[in-house]
Amino acid sequence: MNLSSKIENHLRLTEHQKRALKKLGIETFKNLLYHFPLHYSAAAQIKKVASLQKGDTAVVFGRVSKLKTSRAFIKKIPMAEGELRDDTGRIKIVWFNQPYLANMTPEESLVRLEGRVSEQRGKTGGLFFSNPKMEIIAQIPTGAGESLFGKTGESPHLYPVYPESRGITSNWFYHAVRKILKSGVLEELEDPIPEYILKKYNLPSLKTALIWIHAPKRKNDALSARKRFAFEEVFFIQLDRQKTRREYEANPSYKIELRREEMEKFTARFPWRPTSAQTRAVEAVIADLGKGTPAMRLLEGDVGSGKTFVAAATAYAVVSSRPPPPRQPAAGSNPPEERPSPAHLQVAYMCPTEILAVQQFENFIAFFAHLPINIGLITSSGCRKFPSKVTNWVREKHGLTAEGRMWTDISKSQLLKWVANGEISILVGTHALIQKDVRFKHLAYVIIDEQHRFGINQRQTLARGKYVEQTLNYPEEKTGGADLLYKDLIYRVRAALLKVEMDLRGGREEITYQQALAAELEKAKLPFKRGVRIPIIYNKKQAGLYQPDFVIEDKIVVKLKALPLVGNIEKKQLGTYLKNTGYRLALLANFGPTGLTIHRVAGGKTNDRSSPITPMPPADKRSRAFVPHLLSMTATPIPRTLALTIFGDLDLTLLDEMPPGRKPIITEIIPPNERAATYEKIRGELAAGRQAYVICPRIEEPDPTKALALQAKSVKEEADRLKKTIFPEYEVGILHGKLKPAEKEKTMEEFKDGKIKILVATSVVEVGVNVPNATVIVIEGAERFGLAQLHQLRGRVLRSAHQAYCFVFFNVKGKAARERLQSLKKAKNGFELAEFDLKFRGPGELSGSRQWGISDVGMEALKNPKMVEAARKEARDIIQKDESLSGFSAAKKELELRTRGGIHLE
Repeated sequence: MNLSSKIENHLRLTEHQKRALKKLGIETFKNLLYHFPLHYSAAAQIKKVASLQKGDTAVVFGRVSKLKTSRAFIKKIPMAEGELRDDTGRIKIVWFNQPYLANMTPEESLVRLEGRVSEQRGKTGGLFFSNPKMEIIAQIPTGAGESLFGKTGESPHLYPVYPESRGITSNWFYHAVRKILKSGVLEELEDPIPEYILKKYNLPSLKTALIWIHAPKRKNDALSARKRFAFEEVFFIQLDRQKTRREYEANPSYKIELRREEMEKFTARFPWRPTSAQTRAVEAVIADLGKGTPAMRLLEGDVGSGKTFVAAATAYAVVSSRPPPPRQPAAGSNPPEERPSPAHLQVAYMCPTEILAVQQFENFIAFFAHLPINIGLITSSGCRKFPSKVTNWVREKHGLTAEGRMWTDISKSQLLKWVANGEISILVGTHALIQKDVRFKHLAYVIIDEQHRFGINQRQTLARGKYVEQTLNYPEEKTGGADLLYKDLIYRVRAALLKVEMDLRGGREEITYQQALAAELEKAKLPFKRGVRIPIIYNKKQAGLYQPDFVIEDKIVVKLKALPLVGNIEKKQLGTYLKNTGYRLALLANFGPTGLTIHRVAGGKTNDRSSPITPMPPADKRSRAFVPHLLSMTATPIPRTLALTIFGDLDLTLLDEMPPGRKPIITEIIPPNERAATYEKIRGELAAGRQAYVICPRIEEPDPTKALALQAKSVKEEADRLKKTIFPEYEVGILHGKLKPAEKEKTMEEFKDGKIKILVATSVVEVGVNVPNATVIVIEGAERFGLAQLHQLRGRVLRSAHQAYCFVFFNVKGKAARERLQSLKKAKNGFELAEFDLKFRGPGELSGSRQWGISDVGMEALKNPKMVEAARKEARDIIQKDESLSGFSAAKKELELRTRGGIHLE
């Protein structure tokens, strides 16, 4: 029996229980031990009936009988009553206002009863349990009250209460966990957190923490255990993020530099001056772009803080740069095919919705129309290109840019052709950007807008260039265990080889490459040996010795060549040498005249199905060997601790300043009886020439059979009501996700042009929609939206210097719901709202914490900035010292289990 043992092999389970446990993700003993209690029953002690006294709050195990329904003598209150007995006596039980318990509980049921002991008035007297909690159990615990901390018979002060599922009670978890804790499996536990870290932060060991969280004797024991598991979860998320960043930074990227006066000249064309926060953000990104390693930055700014400006300014730096010229071939080799090099590096801008993609496409046209570059748009609805032929004609004829519609619709195939050959400098799009057929020639910069709406795999696909031709994507081929052997180590060796190739190019002698690689391996702190002689075995006898150039970490053999071409002879030869040795993997790297090629040889077989493992492109495609820089942007309020945790691989920049002249939005929480007065305020804004949004939770009217359960206003119903009875003098339009793209675009154009005065919509307008003249937003059924979503929605009217209003209508009663909505009114900005919600209600609603896979215990760490910073620091230090985690075997094993299960990815 060990922690990986299947529960069903050691515990008696019904089929229903097996299904219920599987639904909870509990299949092994480890899963069960990581199913932590929700809380603890603190005051009750386990007692026998004979020892009960008036005023006790106690837990008693026994059988119930004589259950019946009746009414209280004085107030005729319905109740259930019965009797509980154990081996020391009997006691009466009474449940007021719960007569159904008498019919639901079988006679002679074995139960756990917890409650307060009272004394009956009158002549009869006697003790009884008043309204106790009752749980039917399968068996009375052996040695009830026995503590895991020491003496038999000593009662624990805390009784754990677990999250339940249908068919799996808290009591079942209690007994199952105790059985595991007493089985001895904890003695074999290997703690994944290094001991020096536990001592540094005064955290209990894994064994102690598991006992303390499931069977605490003191409240502080449970708190210490939860602190340890909270730290553990954040630590391993950080370990994964830091490892990802380290691997990402091992790749080369375009080195982009721009003089300050050039940037100032570009930004001077904007009709406003950038804020200090915008300037700092631009400078931080530009500094990243100039390092020559891939930048990874998260830009978090409140709605209307000017993130698009930062994106445009930094994109300008990229498209103003050119790819490095192709290198010259070595003497005597055939020259590469002549191909025209594009004038600019490329930028990809990915948006979560089509509406936002179209809007940003038009914004970028306005920003870059004065430059001789092409801008493309790709969505599921179609493709566009700027400039059109008419615009080009105007440019050539008059040196001007055309007014009005300057773009043209084009076919997808034509757009992809221009992207692939580098003619499109900026490509804006939705998820369509990460389709396999989208290939760039010189992609240098990826901007992801509202990045929280994309899964981490989607972001990394575009950022790493999985479907981007020029990027080193290092495919992981599923051709057996050998292909995955030493994956992390191979990645680091590849990076060192690539650095040598970039510095020296082709045409050198092998000894030069050997010396350069030795220097790079030392920089990367990769242990290696040179001069190792490997016996060549033939017919079970030594037939000679083979001396590779390098043996790295006593795991990988590396042989360097400087030949015009490496063929099958060289690869088979290396595979033959590898047979019958202690080495399972070899890399054959050739610094040829057309670039670097790396072949992987495992067990005497080459992994060479379609091309060398990670080919260095030939000279005419030299610029392909670069990974793009990444800028992720979000306006979603994310607490800093959560941002540092889930985006630990990204540098964080905050836009904490709004453009001057904008007035704070006035937010009012409107109960049903104040609707009429609110409509008059809206009428006043409309009369002043302004426009309004009305947001509804639904598109159409709910099913009449569900009307009581779903009393949510629909877009169509509300638009009809507003037009007929409230604002008949104004044009009302509708916008929702089921409209065809052309209908959406027509509606938005009419709203932007002022023809539509009131736009009734779903939350499709939540992200990025920009109509400065709209100063009012009404949110119907606000209780059905998350706080982050409400904040995003009200940001739609923070686009001008006019006073903006947000009227929040709600239909539910209750102090908690009202207090939650009031926080919108109290918070001055999204950052304050995020921290407010984290402090008082937890991070789940604002951040959508469930999508990150962080447990409730892990979320507790987010309320402790020092803990998050500590976990981040320790993870970063470990990865810097030992990226492959070869010296931290338990941590490495745990990280692999967690990442393989995907427990902390979106």
